[in-house]
Amino acid sequence: MTIDTKIVNGKLYTIEGFLEGGIAIEGNRIVKIGKEPSLPKASKKIDAKGALILPGLIDIHVHFRDFEQEYKETLKTGTRSAVAGGVTTVLEMPNNIPPTNTAERIKVKKQVIGGEAAANIGFYSLIPETESEVPKLFQEGVFGFKIYPSSPIYPPKNNQKLLSLLKTQADYKIPLVIHPDNGYADKNEEMLLEKNTPPIDAFLKAHNQVEEAKAVKDFIEICKVNNNSLHCSHVTAKQTVEILKKNKENSNLSSEVCVHHLFLLESDLKDMESRVKCLPPVRTYGDRTTLWEALKSGLIKVIATDHAPHSYNEKHCEFEAAASGIHGLETMLPLVFTAAAKGKISFDTLVLALTKNPAQLMGIKMRGELKEGYFADIVIVAQEKWQILGEEFHSKAKWTPFEGKEVHYKPKHVFVNGLHVKDDEYVISKANSGEILERKYDVKLPEKKIDEGE
Repeated sequence: MTIDTKIVNGKLYTIEGFLEGGIAIEGNRIVKIGKEPSLPKASKKIDAKGALILPGLIDIHVHFRDFEQEYKETLKTGTRSAVAGGVTTVLEMPNNIPPTNTAERIKVKKQVIGGEAAANIGFYSLIPETESEVPKLFQEGVFGFKIYPSSPIYPPKNNQKLLSLLKTQADYKIPLVIHPDNGYADKNEEMLLEKNTPPIDAFLKAHNQVEEAKAVKDFIEICKVNNNSLHCSHVTAKQTVEILKKNKENSNLSSEVCVHHLFLLESDLKDMESRVKCLPPVRTYGDRTTLWEALKSGLIKVIATDHAPHSYNEKHCEFEAAASGIHGLETMLPLVFTAAAKGKISFDTLVLALTKNPAQLMGIKMRGELKEGYFADIVIVAQEKWQILGEEFHSKAKWTPFEGKEVHYKPKHVFVNGLHVKDDEYVISKANSGEILERKYDVKLPEKKIDEGE
């Protein structure tokens, strides 16, 4: 028997740790893991040359910009940016223009990217406006419901509409995904600016650590009413980590930390200004140290990017006018692996936070691990010194606050569903092997209604 592809001479990350060996791929699956002599003959052979062979990274927090903001990013360019960075699966956020808050808009996204996704992709929805929309969104396989401070049902205290919606989704164990803030931060920022507070100081004071922690605490309490799952996006503050510690026995509670909050500080914001503007903001040295400790201890189990592409002009302008967000898909792997090499975190903990943990959290089946029978989503990571350069990104957002930073690891080869989509510096032009993912539920979904005339 001759299989499609085999990768040899690498260091594989498995449940037993790092092992020397290789992987055999047939179709879209891993069919054999072992030393080269035990692997079957293959039509294509890749020598990993001692590099790390890992499960493809899974990023559960990205922003692409279809439909009215395609100049920033599209589903197609975003998934190509993902595989360029060693990320083989992404979950896309719903704050598009127009917003993704109905089953029909999820369907349109699937139609837009169908057959052209470089990486696997799944979707979130905003909290829908009516309860009747919730079952329809489940039928489309959404991975969670995102709620932002700008929502009219935020903050949650005594909000009967939110309680009613949470009751509807409770049986499905699908998470409410929150952007923790106080819900009034923009107004607070405007008031501070009117008092002639410097813009960056006003921004930091409006979106502060205390209010982030308070929002998390409030949502934990409301989610207890119906035993809802709650996921806290981009945790940044020491105070928030303390709330997570107090609730660490709550199996319905999860959280993530984003790469830029692990590497950038308020001093970087004041130095690079709009280029580092993001929500929530980068924080103090003490906050950043706490985030690393929470990640190392397993209190926070997931690393994400919050990949938020904007045009050059939207990030290189006056601070008040600048868009919030930082490119992340092509800088995550080199930054965090370089940090691990310097002893900031163990490689075991790091790989789990980028692969298996997000897969388990979001119900992404048969991905996130190197196992026989699993989908062949694989990244080969070589130890190599190089500099991050925004002009080389595959994203439309070709800028980064990490411009020129020296890093020591690079994704050399990427496979998605068994197909070779990145070969050294090149994302293969026909990289369209990604699948549209849908969350599967343990309870029976309502029957789909057939429209009259079908």
